[in-house]
Amino acid sequence: MPAELVWSNQARTDVLEIYALIGLEQPTAAERYFDRIEAKAELLRSQPRMGVRRSDIRPSMRMLVEAPYLLLYRTDPDTDEGPIGVVEIIRVIDGRRDLHGIF
Repeated sequence: MPAELVWSNQARTDVLEIYALIGLEQPTAAERYFDRIEAKAELLRSQPRMGVRRSDIRPSMRMLVEAPYLLLYRTDPDTDEGPIGVVEIIRVIDGRRDLHGIF
């Protein structure tokens, strides 16, 4: 059974800011990025462990790349085996930023 996908308020804000920033110069590219980020997040419903663990940021954090952006998320339960009930997207951040400075 697919996991429930939940977006934090900050993750929603991140995506809207990405869309607005790119959209100022390239509206079509903004649509493409929006669609790609959304599609990558949807993959997590059926494959919640596909992201790399990033315990250096937070103990339960995982990261999935949709270049140049990083989807930072957690699963509930936070386990490497058994079913996952919820995937929560915590942030969507430009991968060129200092992640440790943000968290």
